[in-house]
Amino acid sequence: MSPAHPWARRGHWHGTGPRVLGGRYQMMESRPLSRIPAHFHAFNHHPPRCITPGGQRGCQVVRSRFPSQLPHGTTLLSLPTRVALRMRRQRKRKASAPEEVPRVSQRRTEKEVEVQEARRSPVPSVREFKFNKKRVRLISEGSDLKDDGRCILYWMSRDQRLQDNWAFLYAQRLALKQELPLRVCFCLVPKFLEATIRHYGFMLRGLQEVAEECAELNIAFHLLRGYAKDVLPAFVVEHGVGGLVTDFSPLRLPWQWVQDVRERLPEDVPFAQVDAHNIVPCWVASPKQEYSAYTIRRKIQAQLPEFLTEFPPVVRHPYSPSCPAEPIAWEACYSSLEVDRTVKEVEWATPGTAAGLAVLQSFIRKRLKYFGSHRNDPNKAALSNLSPWFHFGQVSTQRAILEVQKHQHKYKESVDMFVEEAMVRRELAENFCYYNENYDSVQGAYPWAQTTLKLHAKDERPFLYKLQELEQGTTHDPLWNAAQLQMVREGKMHGFLRMYWAKKILEWTRSPEEALQFAIYLNDRYELDGRDPNGYVGCLWSICGIHDHGWTERAVFGKIRYMNYAGCKRKFDVGQFERRYAPCTLSQ
Repeated sequence: MSPAHPWARRGHWHGTGPRVLGGRYQMMESRPLSRIPAHFHAFNHHPPRCITPGGQRGCQVVRSRFPSQLPHGTTLLSLPTRVALRMRRQRKRKASAPEEVPRVSQRRTEKEVEVQEARRSPVPSVREFKFNKKRVRLISEGSDLKDDGRCILYWMSRDQRLQDNWAFLYAQRLALKQELPLRVCFCLVPKFLEATIRHYGFMLRGLQEVAEECAELNIAFHLLRGYAKDVLPAFVVEHGVGGLVTDFSPLRLPWQWVQDVRERLPEDVPFAQVDAHNIVPCWVASPKQEYSAYTIRRKIQAQLPEFLTEFPPVVRHPYSPSCPAEPIAWEACYSSLEVDRTVKEVEWATPGTAAGLAVLQSFIRKRLKYFGSHRNDPNKAALSNLSPWFHFGQVSTQRAILEVQKHQHKYKESVDMFVEEAMVRRELAENFCYYNENYDSVQGAYPWAQTTLKLHAKDERPFLYKLQELEQGTTHDPLWNAAQLQMVREGKMHGFLRMYWAKKILEWTRSPEEALQFAIYLNDRYELDGRDPNGYVGCLWSICGIHDHGWTERAVFGKIRYMNYAGCKRKFDVGQFERRYAPCTLSQ
């Protein structure tokens, strides 16, 4: 008999892999496969994370943003149609962001049809798909599905989409094999770190699209208000959940949520986690913290034939839940949030998977050809602009890479650089946060960096700024101010300037600790993709030399890589960027 999937009824998980014991990850010993129904074949092939954030508008806007749920029974094409209509209405509002980022149009529908056909190419549904069990790890002690389970539950957290989501696909395949209904839940917490209404608004409208798609697929979607430890275990008992699946995040707080739920779940409910955010699962890519992109690149590339594959499609679920999900009061959810509402939502980034795929298609058609040569020029339209959709899990990074790689023959340099940044650098950041508990602290830096920063901590700073002065962009440096105002206004700072921006904070604050604290605060408060492994590692790379090496020693920086205004002037037209984001044009 072939190896079975972790939760075969009256069976056990076969093989080795990370298993949670206490607070850290350890390897679980091999356990023999027990009696498994003949129809229950092995899973084999592809990856998730936790998050929470919201959006900023007044109540009048909220009513227009979160209408009542549409009737059940609509056809599969109704969601793209509704989304397209919603986007056309939003196009009428004045955009305040990069001109190269398009609104969702009919082209999005064409792209979705193309992607859906690609999903069907390997198999017609996830039931026939050979799921790679390396993507899955057991969180609970028990691995047997409940004999009297009434449904399978996917706890959606970091990866907020249905299609191209290995965690959701795993849950649906399990439900299909066991002939059980499938439910999806999301736990909406009232606040999360520095997230503001800008983040929560983006997230909630994306979740509304998920709820609509669930209704079309005969899957119950539940929005649970409160912390997972307080609401999820009771939900599991009430609905007779036979198995729980969630996605993966390497960050401290989402991991604590998983631990809290694990401790409160009934002992007979197995709990598994699937990495749906990374192409190579974080715990598979490397068993330790990697020093640099050079050391992890070859490990990831060696495993791409196994993990960088096409997704199977999500299908309409044939088993209906015994009781439908309660209607969701989106406006009430929005109003109940305990977050800062002074950070405005942005107009240029339309939430949801459909809009994210439209941005991906626009990037491929218009900007990919320039990515290799102009990605470090803030005045050029060369970036993908996909980071908000990647961060909230509304678009799969793996999907983006699969689509971009189709143009390798035309734009080899650009495709190679996009894959390097979207896969190698992103997964290096995940690796760092997963294996280093101090991923947001100077204590997480390499010993050489901690030493050099400590030696120069008392060096005289040319300028000293308070947090409020930095936040308002009122320093002596017009380029830094422009970058800060771009982030405040648009929720996205150009990638090249993020490095310059953070390094200057080190130069203009009283200590490396204060510099890192300010940088993370500002990034998480204003960037749509804040509170992300990429953001933490970006700040630590700039201020603490993570994934870098020592450079020529100088005041304040020590051996940390240095950047200055003159260097930026040699790379791009600094004046053009400064004029575009002059303080007088900021309206709040």
